[in-house]
Amino acid sequence: MWSEHLFSGMDRREFLRLGGAGLAGAVLLGNAGVMSRRVVAQARRPLRAEFQSAATEYGVPRDLLLAMGYVNSAWEMPPPEVSAYREGDIHGRGAYGIMQLMQNPSENSLGEAARLTGLSEEKLKNDRASNIRGGAALLAEIQGPSKPTGLNGWQEAVAEYGGIDLYATEVYETLESGASGTISTGESLELAPQDVEVPEIFTAQAQSSDYKRAEWIPAHRGNYSSRERAVNQIDLIVVHLAEGSYSGTISWFKDRQSNVSAHYVVGNRGSVAQCVRNEDIAWHAGSWEYNKRSIGIEHSGYASSPGAFRGKYRTSAKLSAYLSRRYNFPVDKDHFVIHRKVPGVTTRCPGPHFNYEKYLSLVKRYK
Repeated sequence: MWSEHLFSGMDRREFLRLGGAGLAGAVLLGNAGVMSRRVVAQARRPLRAEFQSAATEYGVPRDLLLAMGYVNSAWEMPPPEVSAYREGDIHGRGAYGIMQLMQNPSENSLGEAARLTGLSEEKLKNDRASNIRGGAALLAEIQGPSKPTGLNGWQEAVAEYGGIDLYATEVYETLESGASGTISTGESLELAPQDVEVPEIFTAQAQSSDYKRAEWIPAHRGNYSSRERAVNQIDLIVVHLAEGSYSGTISWFKDRQSNVSAHYVVGNRGSVAQCVRNEDIAWHAGSWEYNKRSIGIEHSGYASSPGAFRGKYRTSAKLSAYLSRRYNFPVDKDHFVIHRKVPGVTTRCPGPHFNYEKYLSLVKRYK
């Protein structure tokens, strides 16, 4: 975290509204060597065995842990610097490892996992097997001493673990469909489809989304600026990568302590959530001048993952095409900006695997 006194003459709310991504992003640079050493270290024991060991130790279903790990990070172990809590940074929500143990002003499941396992917070952040143990211990503690015999009985505990009902829906969709992948250590992992019930989310929202394909899941009212711009001020899209999951990102925007938001979040399976109305100003770009004129689109995933945007290009491009039509601005690199190109911002977002040309080509096609 940086100190706000660096911004003397700017009040706290304006500082948070601008976003801290610019300065905080610097911690993400230059750690490729550290990342590669961590990947080598994590590869010493098979990942499936680490999930099995944690499941056995704490009496939780292995396949449930596998599904949670897939939803959280596609079974990758992101370096702790990537999403460490940084005040006012849209990507710094304080989520660690495959099991996304949290540590920020609203939540400290990392500290609780340390208490339950006897492991240090640093080990839980950096060691893959320990992180999975921490997640299993936390899930078991939430469920309590009475352990369900089937996967469906864990739904409420999973929702509480993720901090939002949408998390349980994502996890159980993954259990139902199965999952597979090869991660950065070279390990291939498969989760066979399970016979489960996917929990439904019932909402009674008075508002509907601006974009008909999106579900309206509003950010906390204190995390954006309300109705401060006319429609003709919107002439820019800023593309982000969340360094987190779909449900985790939405949950962070709903957190009254986060002081960040984006208008839309794009996830897997064609899912889109709108969290801020188009005419309102989301706090996402790390620049107030850019926030005032832009729509921010977050995408679930991690910059280090080659497949971060897999399955999201078309969904996101259709959304961008709608915005370009509605606000009458052209499809080019002057009006579709990746986050790291915002002046004054130092970040790698949306990472090296985002195909800019492919994205713009698809937007033009759908427009």
